[in-house]
Amino acid sequence: MRIVTIKDVARAAGVSISTVSRVLNDRQDVDPQTRARVLAMVKKLNYIRNQSASNLKQLNIAAIGVILSGRRNAFLTDLAEEVMQAGQGTGFQFIMDIIDEKASQFLAARKLYMEHKLQGVIFLGSNLEGQENEVKRLELPQVYATIEAKHLNSDHISSVSINNYQAGAKAAERLIELGHRSIALLGYFSKAGDSTGQRLHGAVDAMKKAGIRYDDRLFCEVGFTLESAYKGMKTLLKRGMDFTALITCSDIMSIGAVRALYEHGKRVPKDVSVIGFDGIELCNYTLPALTSVRQPTRQIAAEAVRLMKALIQDQKAEHVLVECQFLPGESIQEVKS
Repeated sequence: MRIVTIKDVARAAGVSISTVSRVLNDRQDVDPQTRARVLAMVKKLNYIRNQSASNLKQLNIAAIGVILSGRRNAFLTDLAEEVMQAGQGTGFQFIMDIIDEKASQFLAARKLYMEHKLQGVIFLGSNLEGQENEVKRLELPQVYATIEAKHLNSDHISSVSINNYQAGAKAAERLIELGHRSIALLGYFSKAGDSTGQRLHGAVDAMKKAGIRYDDRLFCEVGFTLESAYKGMKTLLKRGMDFTALITCSDIMSIGAVRALYEHGKRVPKDVSVIGFDGIELCNYTLPALTSVRQPTRQIAAEAVRLMKALIQDQKAEHVLVECQFLPGESIQEVKS
């Protein structure tokens, strides 16, 4: 049997959802005839109200917002699930909002705050470049998961992530150990602690340290989608530059790029070795299995919840770095001379 929603009641009564909400909350700014019509539909449809929002107020339960930036980001979806799991039994109510990658995370946070009187916000997959003023305007405890936010220098902001710069360097060093001297890059550079920018900077610096000249013609800026990475790889291939390895800033980017490589007659790893980031489950089911730098989602989630609880209790802000893991996979190999 299908559950009757507030939207069904509104449609049946010929009013807006907000009007139904005002009636259910016994607000006085509703026309008596409209109120009667709404209540009649509530009874007729046997609508059972979701009491979670009002219960939060009555029980004085602290609400924590979780903002996920990137609807199609498999890694962040897994991380969000782990955050919700880690939040169970903490005494907090976790309320999640999933927004597009380019949407304003701070606008979403303020909206959640107005609706639920949040005590704090956990951001998943944020980009803080040029957002310092927005961060300051949001006068709530904030935890940034997957990016380093130490540079914000605020007593109400904590963060947890891998050392993205170091991880990018490790990916490049592994390829260099296998004899690769011409390494292409997919992702985007940024200034303010963004994970992708840090990974790319780490990779480029490792290449320079090994005496490999970085050629920006072997870089293409792409977003966190299969389509963007696929198109970016196509663009890079059209430049006609030779390369034997590819580092991308996410596994999803790698999967999109590998498709473009195969269409161009390039085999992985025989012609091009590929390393991604995140270590999502899908890596195990691609052909070949994708080599990746894995982020420990469960540990990051647990730390994010712990850090938020500490901030709410007026404890000192922390910026935690967790260890990443290298997943060997099948998509890299030694350069054949």
